[in-house]
Amino acid sequence: MSLTLLSPFAGTIHPIEEAPDPVFSMKMLGDGFFVTPSSGEAFSPVDGEITYVAPTKHGIRIAAADGTKVTLHIGTESGELKGEGFSVFVEQGAKVKKGDKLMTFSPELLRQNPKTTDACILLVEEMPEGKAVRLTADGEVTPLMAVAEIA
Repeated sequence: MSLTLLSPFAGTIHPIEEAPDPVFSMKMLGDGFFVTPSSGEAFSPVDGEITYVAPTKHGIRIAAADGTKVTLHIGTESGELKGEGFSVFVEQGAKVKKGDKLMTFSPELLRQNPKTTDACILLVEEMPEGKAVRLTADGEVTPLMAVAEIA
């Protein structure tokens, strides 16, 4: 059995192993992918409940209805911005549906700051034993496009 993953972002998709931060590229927090964004919006890729919103607004964790834990992490080292350039539209405990807009952010601000990158990361935490995220799309992706699977 496999689970299809949808992109929360518009832009160019990349394997997680190419992420510009070893915490992500070495899969220390989970498996997934990242998108170099062409717009500054993030949408829920699943139906579920918001279980965490970073105080610095750069990260959101969702517990999907099937139990999958998905984290969206906007930029690397983006906590350094202390929320500047981010607007979050959900809070912990909120129920979300696939396609709900979760946040907006400034890719330009992330690119201009020497400490941050604009890599928009989707992580699946607590991967089942023997399972991995495999990309099924490459190049340009749009929000809610099927882009990967857990198999």
